[in-house]
Amino acid sequence: MSRPNAHGLPPHLRKDERGYFLDYYLETDGIKRRKRVRLGQVPFDLVKRVYAKHLEAMIENRFLAKKSTVTFDEAAAEFMVYSRSRKKSFHNDEMVMRNLRAFFQGSPLENLTLNRLERYFEFRRAQRERKGYTLSGATLNREAACLRAIINRAVNNGQIEKNPLRVFKKFKEFPRSRTLIGDEYQRLISHCLPHMKPIIEFAYVTAMRRGEILNLKWKQVDFQNKVILLEASSTKTQEKREIPLDDGLLNLIGQFPKRDENGHVFTYKGRPVKELKTSFKSTCARAGIKDFRFHDLRHCGITNMRKAGVPDNVIMSISGHKTAVMFRRYDAIDRMDRQDAMKRVRRLKTAPDETLAVPDITAEI
Repeated sequence: MSRPNAHGLPPHLRKDERGYFLDYYLETDGIKRRKRVRLGQVPFDLVKRVYAKHLEAMIENRFLAKKSTVTFDEAAAEFMVYSRSRKKSFHNDEMVMRNLRAFFQGSPLENLTLNRLERYFEFRRAQRERKGYTLSGATLNREAACLRAIINRAVNNGQIEKNPLRVFKKFKEFPRSRTLIGDEYQRLISHCLPHMKPIIEFAYVTAMRRGEILNLKWKQVDFQNKVILLEASSTKTQEKREIPLDDGLLNLIGQFPKRDENGHVFTYKGRPVKELKTSFKSTCARAGIKDFRFHDLRHCGITNMRKAGVPDNVIMSISGHKTAVMFRRYDAIDRMDRQDAMKRVRRLKTAPDETLAVPDITAEI
């Protein structure tokens, strides 16, 4: 049967501020289509006559009294087909999907509510706490966003009428701003395995992403013009990018064994380096550096460029950031920046009066 309505009207007859309307589904050639007929502000006797005629049409056309229930599993499977086809970061969706499936598996989409989402957050926090970790608000926001995307795609496919999670208050996020300070960079380099040193140096100087570095091939390195040419297919934003190289980086990779142009630049025992997480974590432990991840080297590179006086738009063209908001998350303002600000203020206060650009307000009186 159709859902009950607040006006006590027969099934599939609705009323809102614009008047009466019919709302039902028909099946044509195996395809379910929603049909709405607006009647407007008309007498109820006329509404009943129109309703009766449409009711006959509904029966003749195999009226669907209720849409078939779509489960999370079905919608998630359809979403992943889209993700693998269109998104370069589909691996992230696959990881999130494992967490979502552990809680929502078998659940009808129409039963997903904001309260159910909050229970999912409790479930995820408990999972991480059992392993001795704390789950950040940013992680929960990403997982909730993936769930909403799954439901939105189901709405677009006509599998469900509306997204029950369309109104969701996000958790406050605290972006990472960890960069290497003092002698940490030298300690990190000195405790690296030989094949790790050039990779870390490239990330620290160029602010390239891990995947961009590990997937770098010789044909992308232009020694003559001192640049790396990243094709759109090899970047996260799917846009071409040019990475400048200084003599130090050119000499560094110039010492590597010569390979064919389709070969990877960074290898270990003749094979491309695929993963760094474990070895990088061990390197940081040996160097006595805490709370530092490989991706933080990208923060270091961007922050160092800004401190060197490189204009923001030039840095963004190198790093590949498309918005100033995201760029600012990678440009870390540290203690040295704040101390430098105070030094500049002190120099301004102690400078001769004629060098201070103070307007003469008495001229306007």
